[in-house]
Amino acid sequence: MMVAVWEVLLYLVLFGAAFAVVRDRPAVALGTALGTWLVCYLVTVDFDVRVMALAPALALVSFLAGRNAEDPRPTAIALTIAEVAGVVVALTERGGSDTALAVTSGVGVLGVVPWAFGRFRRRYAELREVGWEHASLLERSVENARNAERARLAGEMHDLVGHELARAALLTGALELEPSLTAEQREAAKTARASVTAAAERLADVMQVLRADEDEPVATIEEVVARSGLDVELVNGRRTAIDGIIARTVHRVTAEALTNVIKHAPGAKVTVSLSANLELRITNGPVPRTQAVGSGKGLVGLAERVALVGGWFEAAPSDDGGFEVRAKLPERPRARTTPTHVRRERTEEELRKSARRTVLITTVVCAGIAIGVPGYMVFDAVTSVLTPQQFERAQPGQHEDALDLPLRTRVDNPLGVTAPPGTECRYYSTHPNPFDGDRHDLHQLCFRDDRLVSKQWLARRSG
Repeated sequence: MMVAVWEVLLYLVLFGAAFAVVRDRPAVALGTALGTWLVCYLVTVDFDVRVMALAPALALVSFLAGRNAEDPRPTAIALTIAEVAGVVVALTERGGSDTALAVTSGVGVLGVVPWAFGRFRRRYAELREVGWEHASLLERSVENARNAERARLAGEMHDLVGHELARAALLTGALELEPSLTAEQREAAKTARASVTAAAERLADVMQVLRADEDEPVATIEEVVARSGLDVELVNGRRTAIDGIIARTVHRVTAEALTNVIKHAPGAKVTVSLSANLELRITNGPVPRTQAVGSGKGLVGLAERVALVGGWFEAAPSDDGGFEVRAKLPERPRARTTPTHVRRERTEEELRKSARRTVLITTVVCAGIAIGVPGYMVFDAVTSVLTPQQFERAQPGQHEDALDLPLRTRVDNPLGVTAPPGTECRYYSTHPNPFDGDRHDLHQLCFRDDRLVSKQWLARRSG
């Protein structure tokens, strides 16, 4: 059949717009593509060249929408609305249950399945990104270890060289006081002693800069809690000094956890405890649901920070409806031989869930079509059979109520069949087998004012 140029251009514009916005507005793009395909199909109620040509474009838009959607819910809602709207229109306006089944199958195959694969592809890409982040983290850890070793060696060299410079300054000072030396010689010894002393002082200044991070005062956990402004129950079981880097990690975890309490659980009871073996817990009780939405990056950053010093980190809801942050820290920072695991494990679990969900959706859709379509064909044929004997007994002029007719019709208006003017025709199956060569044959009964005016056996062979 010929397709109008304006119709082709309209479909191209609509799908072009869908492709243009699918990255930033995946739900809008998916809704546009689904609406266009459904209108194209429901106008003709036939899988013609237009419907088949638009099918790959719809599948691609569905895949891209699933892959680009950060939150899958809007796109899932778009799929649901398209499915429901298509079925309702099919049942009420465009052909009945046959058309509704075709709409359900089309949206499932061209919309739901590609969308599910797009969601899986997004999870896979996130896992790959996490892998690169872990590689970068390992490189930074190695570089930090090298820098720490260099600083340690520099400190040792300072101690050795400083000792030698101090010894040289002492010997030069003694030489300066030697009575047998001339005035010029004593002045030269004085100048040498001043130079050696200045070199020792400059070396000490350089080492002070190198060790600035270690020597910088670190806020205690009591000071961190006090600065938060919250009513916090603090239990500090640590009585001995804490390594500087570990102390900074305690500071960071506590401050971030208390900030999250302020954002997500204002008014909740908060407890902070630090045990003697450096196990840190920050817990808050349940509170009414708030509107604050977090990105989750703070907890991921804390997990990486704790992992960098060789500890482990955990954050999860508590049994009473509150939230708990836990961290176990070592006495001294130690290099990790494995990458940070928290975000990786979380992403791997999401990937596994996405894979299972994709397989489940694909299986359900395919099984639904494989079982539902033949099952419906059997049901439709069996429940709408007008036997040859019933067909022969039906005579023109009889009232509809006097005829022995099935409760269901086969189709409302088959394609390619015209009805006599001014009549209302009904179509019934000729036999209950919907899979043989005669499956398209129909009995046509046409009525005017509830009386039979014509009947016809429509032989519509399929092969």
